[in-house]
Amino acid sequence: MEKLLAEVAAELVAEAKPGWDYLTLRASCDSGYTNHRVTSEPPEHSERVRHLKSLVALGSDGNVVVEMRVEPDGAFTALLTDGIYQSTGSLPPSYTVVFEPRPRHVIPPYERTEVTSTGPLAAVEAELGVPLPAEVHELYRSGVTEFGDHVLLPADEILAVWQQLLDDEAFLAHDPDNWAEPIPHTAPRDTVRLVGHHPLWVPIVRYPSGEALCVDLAPGPRGRLGQVIQPSLGCYPLELLADSVTEWHRSPERIESSGMKGHYDVTDYEVDVVAYLGSEFPTLRELGLRELGDADLAPLASMADLRDLKLSGGRLRIDGLAHLALERLEVTATSVDVPAFERLTRLKVEGARVELPALPNLRVLDVSRADVDVESLPQVDHLTLNAEQWRRCTVRPAAATLTGEHSLAKALDWAGSLGVELPRRLVSGRP
Repeated sequence: MEKLLAEVAAELVAEAKPGWDYLTLRASCDSGYTNHRVTSEPPEHSERVRHLKSLVALGSDGNVVVEMRVEPDGAFTALLTDGIYQSTGSLPPSYTVVFEPRPRHVIPPYERTEVTSTGPLAAVEAELGVPLPAEVHELYRSGVTEFGDHVLLPADEILAVWQQLLDDEAFLAHDPDNWAEPIPHTAPRDTVRLVGHHPLWVPIVRYPSGEALCVDLAPGPRGRLGQVIQPSLGCYPLELLADSVTEWHRSPERIESSGMKGHYDVTDYEVDVVAYLGSEFPTLRELGLRELGDADLAPLASMADLRDLKLSGGRLRIDGLAHLALERLEVTATSVDVPAFERLTRLKVEGARVELPALPNLRVLDVSRADVDVESLPQVDHLTLNAEQWRRCTVRPAAATLTGEHSLAKALDWAGSLGVELPRRLVSGRP
């Protein structure tokens, strides 16, 4: 490890522009993936060292998190650990510890039955414990394998693709940033469950890019059993393609859509943009309004489809939006009262004094830059606080994030105070 770190130090000295007393490298490396930030002192500011080829080897045997000080002659001291997530997207970085992975979306258990059928889909039904619609059986017995630009998944490959999709969803359970992300969707309200992937979504088409078309055996309250959907993946939203396999089979053209549909982001205003948006764009799902000054957001009350709202300004009034089914709210303000949003899963407040109402579905909370009564915080899955707030907090979430701390060593002390003792390895040397 000392030799690898010496190579990193030498590359840093060669790449950084002169005029610094020492450099600090903060990096995370794992199986060829690297993320890093370089700062110089005094004063601390980012150095534009975009590529460090020598970092790749550090994580060749598994995850490594490192903070390293490098002198002008290449001499270095490095602290290495793992088990903590170090985000270097801003200064100071943030540090996250995951105690217990959580699913992105809680899916109620469903009743399994013993399904005994014959034909190519018998094994699929036996594994799911739920029967497939008769029309799906008919499709697989028909011998048709291609229609339009679609290729039907062979029956003996369905379970493998189904398991891979579930595994992909389970992998995201280790990253708390995903736990309460709203699902982008174009489906009519309540027709499809807004989850990343459901165990009763049965893939029948798989594209090379990874998207799947699925038969939905767990529709929303306004949906139809057996409807054909495309789960959300990357820039593609969750879509309802047809009410049944038969309907979709007759016209299987793929619906092209954009992940930006239903999104609006505004900074500069020539008109009363709040009233304008509320009247002209009632179906928006994502909205960002910045530099509002003092504003009453009540004109947005007609936006019944709004799910994701980001605001910044002075004194902001959002109490008139309490009836909206918001899932995510981010507010930077000098003053704001957060109403009791019934469906809110993610909340971030900066700048203001905030008193939190009852938010029954809240899972992710960041009040690290707000004035808040830490002693009465609700129990959530992922909590983000600053060091002083954590010292007074008694909540123990499934994942915890520390902000405002520059030192990895102190971040490890913080993790220890929460009951997580992480490894520490101190390495010094020179090229």
